[in-house]
Amino acid sequence: MKITTSSADHVKWDTRQRLAMLEATLLWEGRITSGILMQLFGISRGQASKDFSLYQQLAEGNLSYDRKQKAYFPSDTFTPHFMRGTAEEYLRLIEAGSCLGQSVVLPITPTGVGVELLRPPERKLNFQCLRLVHQAIREQRELRVVYQSMSREPRFLALEPHALVYNGFRWHIRAYSQEHLSYRDFVLARFLATPELGKSALHFAEHDQDWQSFETLILAPHPELTPEQQAVIADDYGMKNGRLALTVRRALKLYYLRMLHIDEASVTAKIQKIVWLNRDELEPFPPLYD
Repeated sequence: MKITTSSADHVKWDTRQRLAMLEATLLWEGRITSGILMQLFGISRGQASKDFSLYQQLAEGNLSYDRKQKAYFPSDTFTPHFMRGTAEEYLRLIEAGSCLGQSVVLPITPTGVGVELLRPPERKLNFQCLRLVHQAIREQRELRVVYQSMSREPRFLALEPHALVYNGFRWHIRAYSQEHLSYRDFVLARFLATPELGKSALHFAEHDQDWQSFETLILAPHPELTPEQQAVIADDYGMKNGRLALTVRRALKLYYLRMLHIDEASVTAKIQKIVWLNRDELEPFPPLYD
């Protein structure tokens, strides 16, 4: 029985987290016991039993109980209901568990499986700075900063941020700059001092044309690959008819291209296995960052 919106509406947030943890452990570890829920959430055995009963109600047929091992196992017809059951979700669960442990919802540490996450070097980012940026965006206020760009000496800027962006390597804000009279990207690590909150902002996300505009990148296997190799790459990226349509904000387009290593036109198949087909239609790029 698949969970419907109506059948799950009455489930409280904390109960939903326990049920999701139950399912995640069942999905990726292959077994779960009452003791696991009790240890992770600090609940009684009685509450754990109620959670298992509720899960069986909402996801009928997913659990199989082994009396000898006193553990639940996924049934042959197991279907995720609280989780998506994707590789990306697995990565995020492992990442959360390894980085933050029990301080986040749904930590999961694999047992008997070696998992290594390759991360870029941690970039300098002051927590107080991030907190004030977050507050400025939430309250739609001006942010006064001393900024070090790559092209000039440090200078004072009055920014009106509307979004935080993480490109896999660093954080930046998308903001209207009163000095540049335009929307640009500003790397948080280049703030030389703790920013100050200012007056109410006058420029918002809806006014940022590059942010509100979307473009579709058409990707395909590199033509220098053999037909067999192209078929492998197409399957790897989930392409249909040898093409992948990736819709992105125009303001973030170059970040996506750099992440996929296709920002340069002349890349051989040995280096890059995919190409950007509609490059001529969508160039030039918007300004990247200051």
